[in-house]
Amino acid sequence: MKILMIKKSGNKTLFWNIFEYQFRSPITIVSGTLGIEGKGEEHKLRFWQSPKKFMKRLAAEKANQGYQLVEEKALKKVYIQYRYNEENEEEFEMTEDKSLTVEEIVEEELMYSGNGYGYGSEIGAGTGTSIFYVIDVEIAYNSIWKLLTEKKLTDGVEIAYEAEKGSYVSLHPKGAVFELV
Repeated sequence: MKILMIKKSGNKTLFWNIFEYQFRSPITIVSGTLGIEGKGEEHKLRFWQSPKKFMKRLAAEKANQGYQLVEEKALKKVYIQYRYNEENEEEFEMTEDKSLTVEEIVEEELMYSGNGYGYGSEIGAGTGTSIFYVIDVEIAYNSIWKLLTEKKLTDGVEIAYEAEKGSYVSLHPKGAVFELV
């Protein structure tokens, strides 16, 4: 379960996220300024405590402080895609490794900078595609590009967001026609 909340403060946007990665794992809370790595803290719940109730109670407190819940329908889908030759098993394996690495590192970046979360990866039909839900596409692209550059994962990458259902805008390479496979 994930709860994303934001609050406008002058010319910046503050965020507060709370999430549970796996059942009965510690609850993680991250807060800060959208797009900048925030401060995180973990809460271990007692066996009888409900993670869902705990998270909703804390979110209600944040709502009283002026934070607004970010609805999933308000988020934009960002796609990071790599292509490979379907007949080459080695290329498939390399693309699968790359896509899973990208999914992991970008999800962590988005969660800790308050800008969204990962939805998963799909590998097959000649592509490895990782999908993310984000609040701000421009902030997400800048942080994703910086991260992929640092990790040397920019070779052959295609990045786009879904502007409308089935309509994609290519962020990299700029101006390219993005085709979700």
